[in-house]
Amino acid sequence: MKRDQLSEIICGIDDRHIAEAYRFDPARCGDSPERIVPMKKKRILAFALAAALLLSFSIVAYAYTAISTPRAAEEVALKQLAQWRKLGLLNPELTFDGAADEIVELEEWNGGAAWYGRLFPHSFDVRWFFGQRKYGCSLNIDTLEGRITSAHFFALPDADAVPSREIELTVGPNEEKETYYYYENFDDLLPAGQTVDGFCTALARYWGYAGYRLADKGDPVYTESYAAHFAQVDGATPMVDVPWDANGRCFLAVYFDGDPEQAPVYLNLMQYPGYVGIDVGISHPVG
Repeated sequence: MKRDQLSEIICGIDDRHIAEAYRFDPARCGDSPERIVPMKKKRILAFALAAALLLSFSIVAYAYTAISTPRAAEEVALKQLAQWRKLGLLNPELTFDGAADEIVELEEWNGGAAWYGRLFPHSFDVRWFFGQRKYGCSLNIDTLEGRITSAHFFALPDADAVPSREIELTVGPNEEKETYYYYENFDDLLPAGQTVDGFCTALARYWGYAGYRLADKGDPVYTESYAAHFAQVDGATPMVDVPWDANGRCFLAVYFDGDPEQAPVYLNLMQYPGYVGIDVGISHPVG
């Protein structure tokens, strides 16, 4: 029901009906049945009725739009993944078969005051494990926006993939030596040829921001160490060519136009023994 329609209904209530409602107020039970409600009291009662109706409609609308169950969160996650593929944020072949392996309900995870007042869980983390699958992921779905606020994607290499390097580690209670291999199969996760500009523009569009900019001088994250590794990165740089920092991490700080918190988002490409991963996310509600 629209606000103007509600106002017309309230203003059209006959004085006698309001008087009857007032007469049966337990607090007024000693008054005369013939008492007529003064205009000021009529307005107070009308506004109280309007507030009650609006609150009822708001709660119904809130309950209707919020994601309140794990099953609903999984359905939304699959739809959002399809949108990410369409926008060019993911390889079109990155899909998940079967039900999610785990769905975790999260409350106020580093969201701070931005999450205050939620009636439903603030977010669900929907997870597909890999091993039997080529791909795995962990998606944080905001219960009101219904969008992915953070995502962690993983991909195993193909059986005939050639490792880019290897490392020998001491493992197990008997300190056995074991060799692990690293791969660079990031094209399993990203569309072929995707650039920093293409990825960040698509991400801004998905989150409803006007645009983006890469971290620069004056930003807290733009330290001397950060500049030494990422100063040469621009929009034309292929995502797979973003360099690694001194700690073996490949993360690029991005700020989005219109984000009131101006929180940096890190695009993090990672190599693990036997598989690769990409992290991207923001630590507060979006939109």
